[in-house]
Amino acid sequence: MDGASAAPRYQSAVTQPAAALAKAPELLAAKRRVLSGGRLPPASARLAEPAEVDGFLRELDQAIRPFEDALRKAAARHADRSAQLKAIIKKASIQTSKTRFEDPRDMAEFDARLERVVRRGEPIVLAMPEGGGKVPVPLKTGRFGRGPDFAEFLGLKMRAALARILREFHPGGAHVIVVPDTCLHTRDMGFSAEETRGHLRKLWRDMPRLGIRDEVIVADTLAYLPEAWDRVVQRSVAEVVASIAEDAAVREAAAAQARSLMFIKDGGLSDEDEAVLFYAAVSGHPEGIPAGLVAEAMAFQAATERVTPLYMAINHHGIRGLGLIERAVDGLGFSSASYLRASVHAKPGCPRPALSVFHALAPVALLPMHALGVRVIDRTPRWGLSFDVVGRMRGWKAVCEAATGRFLFYETTHEDVEMAAAGRAAS
Repeated sequence: MDGASAAPRYQSAVTQPAAALAKAPELLAAKRRVLSGGRLPPASARLAEPAEVDGFLRELDQAIRPFEDALRKAAARHADRSAQLKAIIKKASIQTSKTRFEDPRDMAEFDARLERVVRRGEPIVLAMPEGGGKVPVPLKTGRFGRGPDFAEFLGLKMRAALARILREFHPGGAHVIVVPDTCLHTRDMGFSAEETRGHLRKLWRDMPRLGIRDEVIVADTLAYLPEAWDRVVQRSVAEVVASIAEDAAVREAAAAQARSLMFIKDGGLSDEDEAVLFYAAVSGHPEGIPAGLVAEAMAFQAATERVTPLYMAINHHGIRGLGLIERAVDGLGFSSASYLRASVHAKPGCPRPALSVFHALAPVALLPMHALGVRVIDRTPRWGLSFDVVGRMRGWKAVCEAATGRFLFYETTHEDVEMAAAGRAAS
């Protein structure tokens, strides 16, 4: 490593909201309830007929109108086309200080590619690895939330809106390509290969109903894996382990990664009340929890730390080192030499498009794969994301599709959200 830290290569690829469950007051409230002999409240549900679901989808369109208007206004401040397009992408992104969006050094490659696309009249292609399933943490996604729901629908519509506004200012067109990555983490995180495949098929069927044509393209990631994938990833684990041992900055990055992965990795829990106590212990609140379960939580923490180098090897040596995103871009008929890389994790020079609108129940950095959709009933209904344990503890109603029983979102009132916010502040 020639005396230079390898940390930038292995920087944490998981955002802090991945571990936000650890700080949720509802988790500790559920722990107290279970320890006192109660149970996690069951989620009550109601069924929505097709016409009602169509109305909810129209509400999503209305919810992102201010977002679209903000993108247009950002572009209108510039006369140069490249500057207009960059302004749209910046306005559609979050954590722009972390991605160093205004730093000409970090954005040099992005800017050069954007200029080339504009000059040649090629389509703008923003490609990003993201999602492809729900994390197997029952307090986050629950028994209802294994398939695509309104949390993902909102994210897809946000990305489609970005592509549409880019098209208004760029005759060459625009697309956002999503490259699902949960299918790459079946060994380390415990995602079900069968479930991730089914999730993808459902999402493909959902796109027409969402009114999305080719603004957003969800790739079949496994179709673009190179033959060397397993061999390279397995060989690279040793390099990651060595870097962790030799470099304090990499050790720190790996530790941060492991803390987040504890709220992504499958803990193998089927009993919901046991899960409440288990994740309370994982979150650092073992008081009153049976010693055996605390020991299981500590063993899970150790197992997560052991598998973290594999997770890091997949992300760095696999996705980046083997050019997986580029292979998907080329395979879909675009040019990997011209595409713009986006991300759901803040990295220098790599925009992070927002996947939800901004209000109290739409944490901007929380990903749909970690949460469930929430509809806040108000004069103008709002849409956001939250954890299953929050909905259960707050008594929110689960809305499911009448024809299939599929979970769509949790429903609550504006007044309940305000009371919940006051309770969290008091906690």
